Amino acid sequence: MGKPSILFITTDEQHLDTVYSPALPYELPGLRGLMARSDVYETAYSASPVCLPARCTWMTGLMPHNNGCISNNFGASLPLQLPNLFTCLQGSGYTTSMHGKCHFVPCPYPAVRPYLTQEYEHFKVYYKALGMDHLDLQDDKNISLWYYDDYSQEMERKGLLAEYRRRFVQDKVPGELADFPNPKETHPDSWTGQKALDYLDRCSAGQPHFMWVSFSGPHYPMDAPSEYEARVDMDRDIPRRWREGEWEDETKHNRMSYYGIGPGPEGGGNAVDGAQKNYTEAYWRAWRRKYYANIVQIDDYIQRIIEKAESIWGDDLYIVFTADHGDMMGNHSLWGKNSAVYDDVLRVPLVVHHPGQKTRRDIAERVSSMDVFPTLLGMGGAEVPQGIDGRPLDEVVAAGGRDVVLSSCEGRVAIVKGHIKLCVNAKGFEVTDDTPIFRELYDLEKDPYEFTNLYADPAYAQVRDELEARLREEPNLLRTVFYRREDRPYWFNDGNGAGYERNGL
Repeated sequence: MGKPSILFITTDEQHLDTVYSPALPYELPGLRGLMARSDVYETAYSASPVCLPARCTWMTGLMPHNNGCISNNFGASLPLQLPNLFTCLQGSGYTTSMHGKCHFVPCPYPAVRPYLTQEYEHFKVYYKALGMDHLDLQDDKNISLWYYDDYSQEMERKGLLAEYRRRFVQDKVPGELADFPNPKETHPDSWTGQKALDYLDRCSAGQPHFMWVSFSGPHYPMDAPSEYEARVDMDRDIPRRWREGEWEDETKHNRMSYYGIGPGPEGGGNAVDGAQKNYTEAYWRAWRRKYYANIVQIDDYIQRIIEKAESIWGDDLYIVFTADHGDMMGNHSLWGKNSAVYDDVLRVPLVVHHPGQKTRRDIAERVSSMDVFPTLLGMGGAEVPQGIDGRPLDEVVAAGGRDVVLSSCEGRVAIVKGHIKLCVNAKGFEVTDDTPIFRELYDLEKDPYEFTNLYADPAYAQVRDELEARLREEPNLLRTVFYRREDRPYWFNDGNGAGYERNGL
């Protein structure tokens, strides 16, 4: 028997509940069928609450502050000299392919024009240099409207790109949700799914493949073709979790997005006056329906891709499904990521099917997305690079799970130890002596939905101090997440003006 093939399926910004909730307002035959014969990790944390850092951790097994890829907006692209999934598995005899979203390079947001789709060839050349034998690039729904990846080039040739761009970029109206204007098979996620199916038609059982199918949904914009909405029963909606008056607490970072008084990407951008408090319950219902519809759409393709892959490789196939991070989904009356480090964003579905596995195994031990990289390499018999942060999932579980997990990106970090979670969030990306820093502490056992900030509670002072000390043990973390123009280490202000080791660590 030769090497097993590996099918890696990922989605973008998919909330844990939309896969794991016992009762869903839609059918999910692809993923639920996979889960029925897989290891289902109940407590998996993403290494980052935003796309690029989370994806570069999948690629390298290194946390964002150790691979340098900390932001969607600035900083490092995934360094070509780092061993990654494609190069390592190529070296172990695999043919490699990528279908859909890469996002291993910060998006050139300052160059974006709402009325124009621009050149993207140099991105495609860079992605192929990461070790992909084949690439079908749909590099995010928004990026495909701003830049000519493979998807938008094809839509342009068909005369379909301009109307899609007009409806979701140029003529976007706050508080309104547009409909996808083109045939359902031309939607970005349908395109990605079909490209993967077409590629499988050219695969053979005799050659081991590492195949990454990377859907850019259900990430915003909420653009699923309307016929998928008919398959969602909103009378069975997963209840939205929020608390009356929760944003009266001025110690909470996301208060700014709720009231429209500070940075609030995604959700705030579609709200009247940029304030998510202005969304009505009817809006939340419509938003969630479209979000669910996109999940139904993607699941259709997941089911077909798995069936076709198994028709080629049979039981000689690993299948891994996960998401880069979650979405607030209306919980706390927020959507998107919104600079949030709530568990809505940090916890992700993670499903692993082993060759020939027939039954489900639920795994409660806590793991991190940085453990995906060495796990995938182990499946392919590839050598795992020394010095990475991740460990194979089976090894982590055998040790009782991770007692401590970190998740970070530009300007924010969360650390969870046991059932206590510390969040540190800066207002903006660059930290100065005057930058407001928001510090929040949650007891996930007593308050699983993170409503009550316990940072100043004397009963939690000892564990708070322990978690802050633990963060200081990660100098790269402090240098990259809380950075200064002078490029020197910085810790956060203690609220009394003194600061913690203001000029160094």
